[in-house]
Amino acid sequence: MLGFSKTQWNTLHLTWVAFLLTFVAWFNMAPFNTTIMNTLGLTSAEINILMICNVALTIPARIIIGFWVDRYGPQKIFSGLLVFSALVCFGFAMAQNFTTLLVSRLLMGIVGGGFVVGIKMIAEWFPPKKMGTAQGIYAGWGNFGSALAAFSLPLIALPFSDATGWRLAAVLSGICCLIWAGVYFKFCPDAPNKGKDFPVDIHGVIEVTSYRDLVLQIIFLFPVYGAMALFIWKLSGNPFALIPDSLALIFILGMVVFFIWNAIRCWKANMPQLQHPVPKEKKYPFSQIAILSLVYSLTFGSELAVVSMFPQFLQTTFSLSVGLAGTLGASYAFTNLFARPGGGWISDRFGRRRTLSIMVLGGMVSHWFMGEISSDWQLTHAIALTVVGSIFLKAGNGACFAVIPLISRPLTGKLAGLAGAYGSIGAVSFLTLYSFVTPQIFFKVIASYAFLVFLSLIFLKPFPATPGGKRSEI
Repeated sequence: MLGFSKTQWNTLHLTWVAFLLTFVAWFNMAPFNTTIMNTLGLTSAEINILMICNVALTIPARIIIGFWVDRYGPQKIFSGLLVFSALVCFGFAMAQNFTTLLVSRLLMGIVGGGFVVGIKMIAEWFPPKKMGTAQGIYAGWGNFGSALAAFSLPLIALPFSDATGWRLAAVLSGICCLIWAGVYFKFCPDAPNKGKDFPVDIHGVIEVTSYRDLVLQIIFLFPVYGAMALFIWKLSGNPFALIPDSLALIFILGMVVFFIWNAIRCWKANMPQLQHPVPKEKKYPFSQIAILSLVYSLTFGSELAVVSMFPQFLQTTFSLSVGLAGTLGASYAFTNLFARPGGGWISDRFGRRRTLSIMVLGGMVSHWFMGEISSDWQLTHAIALTVVGSIFLKAGNGACFAVIPLISRPLTGKLAGLAGAYGSIGAVSFLTLYSFVTPQIFFKVIASYAFLVFLSLIFLKPFPATPGGKRSEI
C-alpha cells in the first residue's frame, strides 16, 4: 500500500501515535473550559488567558526543538518530550487555583513543539516523491489528537463528579504519554547516517545561502518576538493585570533585546560563509520557507485557535451540554484524519502551489460564512459548514508540509521549527483577538487573513526536489 517499506510503515505509525498523544495532552483542557471555570470559580476572561497561555511558549519551543532535533536526532527528542508531557499533565491535574493552571498551561505549550520532531523523522525515512503523502499521514493522524481529546476526555470524566472527572482525564493522558515514551525510544531509531554531512548548528541560527535571504531571515524573526510581546501585553492588564505594568515593560524590552541579539547572531554566523561561493548543492531559497510560514500561520494557527474555543462556542450558542459540545466541537479537528493526508497526496500528484492556492481560497470562503453562524442557525448546518472549512485548511496543512522538507533536507528540523512557530504565532494572534471580539468577527478575520496569504502564494516558486536535483513543479 502506497509503496512504503515495512520499516517506513513502522516508523510512520510509531511517530504519528507519539504526535497524537502530545496533542491529546496539549488540548486536554479545551473540552473542560466551562467545567474548570465553574469548579474553580474562574471568570471567562481567565479562561481566555489560559487558552492563550496554552499556545504561547509553543512559538519559541518549536524553533528550539527544531535545532535540537537536527543536532541530537528525533528519537531522543520525541521520547524526552513525551516524558515532559506526562509530567505537565500530572501538574495540571493537581492544580487548585488560577496561578497553578496558568503555569501548567504555559509549560504545556512546549509540548506543542513535538510536531517538528516527527517532521524530521519522516523526512529522514521517506524519499521526496512520497514526502507529501507520508508527512500528510503523520501530521493528519497525529493532529487528530486534538479531536480525540475533545470527544474522548469528557466521556472518561462522565462517571465522576465535575470537580474530579477532568483531573482523572488529564492524568490518563499523561500516563499514555509516559508509556509511549518508552515504546518510542525502544522501537523507533533514527535513520542511519542522516543529517551527519551538513553543519546544522551554526550557533543556533538557520544557515542561509545569500545576503538577501539573510535579511529576510532577520525580518521573519520579528513576529516571533512580537507575538511573545503581545502575550506579555495581554497579561499586563488586558482584560486584567496579572503582572505589573513596569514588569511587563521590562519583559517587552527584553523581547526587543532578544530580537536584536538574535539578529546579530544570524548576521555573524552567516557572513563568513556568504563571503565565499556557496556550493550549488547547499543553495536553497529562504523565501520559500518565509511564504510557507505565512501559510502555516493561517492553516495551523487558525486550527489551534478554533479548537480551543469551538466547544465553548457551541455550548453557549446552541445551549448544549459539555459532553455534546465537546463531541461536536471535535468535528473541526476530526477531519485531520483524512484531510491533511489528502492534502499531501494531492500536492504530490497535482502540483504544490496549485493545491495550496485552492485550499487557502476554500478556507477563506468557508470561514467567512462561519462568521454568520448564530443561534438562529440549525446546528446541523453550522457543523456541516465547519467541517467544510476545516477540510480546506487541514488539507492546506498537508500541502504545506509536503513542501517544507524538500527545501533543504539537512535543515528540515530548523525550517519546520520556523514554520511551526509561525503556526503558534497565528494561534496567539487569533486567540488574543478572540478575547476582544465576537466569535463571528473572529471567523471573518481568519477569512480576511486567508486572502492575504492567498496573494503571497503568487510568489512561491519552483525548487529542487533534491539538493542539486531537477526543479519540481508547484
